Order: sequence, then C-alpha cells, then structure tokens
Amino acid sequence: MLHDGLGSVAQWRQVPELLNTRTGAMVMVYNRPGHGTATPVPTGPWPTSWMHSEAQRLVALLDAARIEEPLVVGHSDGGSIALMAAAGGLPVRGIVALAPHSFVELVCVDAISAMRSNRQPILGGLDPFHRDAAALFEAWSSVWVSAEFAPWDIRPQLASVDAPCVVVQGDLDSYATDRQLSETVAALNAGEGDPVAEAQRWPGVGHLIHHEAPEKVVDLVEVVYRRTLPT
Repeated sequence: MLHDGLGSVAQWRQVPELLNTRTGAMVMVYNRPGHGTATPVPTGPWPTSWMHSEAQRLVALLDAARIEEPLVVGHSDGGSIALMAAAGGLPVRGIVALAPHSFVELVCVDAISAMRSNRQPILGGLDPFHRDAAALFEAWSSVWVSAEFAPWDIRPQLASVDAPCVVVQGDLDSYATDRQLSETVAALNAGEGDPVAEAQRWPGVGHLIHHEAPEKVVDLVEVVYRRTLPT
C-alpha cells in the first residue's frame, strides 16, 4: 500500500488491518523517506523526478522482501507511483489506484497553491503523523506548483501496463477534473490486447477516498484481490 504525497502508514487508518482481516493476506505498508518517522527529512523541494525515484524504490523494496507479483494499492501520488512502477516492468497481479494523477492539471496546482497560502491549519493536522511536517509539506508542495514540474506526464508510458487496474476518483475531488480519470484509464487501455483498466467514479467522495469511504475501499480491494488470485 502506497500512501499519498502528505501521507504515512498511520494515515491509512484502519484500512490495512481491515484488508488483512477480510482477505487473510499479508498487507505491507511503508513510509517513503520524509514521511512519518522515516528519514531523511527533506531539506528543500524534491526534484521533479521524485516519483520516478519512488517507483524504483518500490521495486527495490519488493525485491528485498522477496515479494513477487503483489496487488498494489496506492492513493494519489502513491497511485501514480504504483502505475509508474508497473509501466516500468514491475510484475504485479493488479493495481487499485485511488485518485492517482497521470499528468498535471491546473486545478491541482491551484488547490496546492491555496494550501501553501494557508498552511498552518494543514501543518497542525499533519504534525501528529510526521517527524517534520513543515519540511515534508514544503518539499512536496513546492515541486507540485513549480514550472519545472508542469510538463510531468506519464500517460505515454501507461500503455505498457498489462496487469488489471481499477482507477477510482471521487466526484468531489478538488485536485482533479473528470479528464484525470478518463485519460488515465484511456492511456492504460491504449496498449495491444484487451483493455486492462476500469474507471470508477464514486459519488459524494473527495480526494481522501480512504478516509471518506474506508469500507468501500476495503470492499473494492477485496474484490480485486480475489479476482486476481493465481489459479
């Protein structure tokens, strides 16, 4: 399970435990560097290639843990990282991507810019979960709103993903338009062979899908888990 850009293991709340109870499967969650209590704490903006680096880190982590063909669940940036890793050749049995981004939209940049203008309430909410919430927020938000990151676009790579994917977006997501969901799924389905990706738009849900609809997330992941069990 891959958390979002300001997330951590703890911010998945009860979802990992519920998934373990419902499926009996081992559920691995981890903090990326700078998140939770993980080091190193960032000292400035992340490079524009940071998600690519995190996709490589995921591959290395799974290799070190000797985990083969996992079902990967990612939220927001975590969903993007999961898709990037699979596009880069990571063998996965499936992906559940909750509110991922495959390209930069102005609505997302504007939302993050507004967060930067009123950061104290956000930092207050993040402080209990991170070693240095202010440093994490600055590193994450400054790269997302930078002109250098604006061309980021992984859609051309997604056609190489050959594992089944479910991409979910809430219809109240203030960080994405309808294009984000439809074009991400279209890019995943642009490869040769049968379509691999399914789009789901959930009514009444915003960006923090696993906070607003945790039982529905668990239900979905359990369905995908059982659907993709090796025969």
